[in-house]
Amino acid sequence: MANPSPCRVLVMASGNGSNFQALIDAVAAGQIPNSIITRLIVNRSKAFATTRADKAGIPWEYFNLISNGFLPKGEKDEAKVAEARSKYDAALAEKVLALEQRPELIVLAGWMHVFAASFLEPLEKAGVKVINLHPALPGEYDGAGAIERAYNDFKAGKATRTGIMVHYVIVKVDRGAPILTKEIPWEGEDLAQLEEKIHSHEHELIVQASAKVSGEILAARK
Repeated sequence: MANPSPCRVLVMASGNGSNFQALIDAVAAGQIPNSIITRLIVNRSKAFATTRADKAGIPWEYFNLISNGFLPKGEKDEAKVAEARSKYDAALAEKVLALEQRPELIVLAGWMHVFAASFLEPLEKAGVKVINLHPALPGEYDGAGAIERAYNDFKAGKATRTGIMVHYVIVKVDRGAPILTKEIPWEGEDLAQLEEKIHSHEHELIVQASAKVSGEILAARK
């Protein structure tokens, strides 16, 4: 029986893209079987992830809240910011769903933007899965600065371990159902060493979780 067409994966990143690189390498090595990264979307113009995409021959696109005209620079009014973010999210969902190679899976790999329902609901209706890597265990250190907050708890004697997870994305930040988790003990590292240690484990977990979800997507096609 012929292989089904590959699972189409779109990656979103904001910075260096080391987790994006881990996904590129894993797809090439067959560790994410019968899958293809069809596109990268970045929301920061200097994201090194775009260089990685160029090298791998993956098309990429820059789409930003301010540069693309959704939010005037320096706007501080909370209601206006929330409205702009909602419109940006809706436009990004529309853009993704209009792609010729519409993704079946979106992997947020260091994507520094919290999505609203205006992004997540259209994708859910279209059957597109959205997963995110977060450097903490479920229910611990939600949101930004998770590693630093865990480190502060270590120093204060309140904790001895943290961890990482890949989870489905819902409107409530970092509270979607976990796909895979991994505990990471604190062994006296300083903050920079702890960050490096956690990032080294992230690459493995994001690959394993992406392989798990893409496998489920392919199985559900039958």
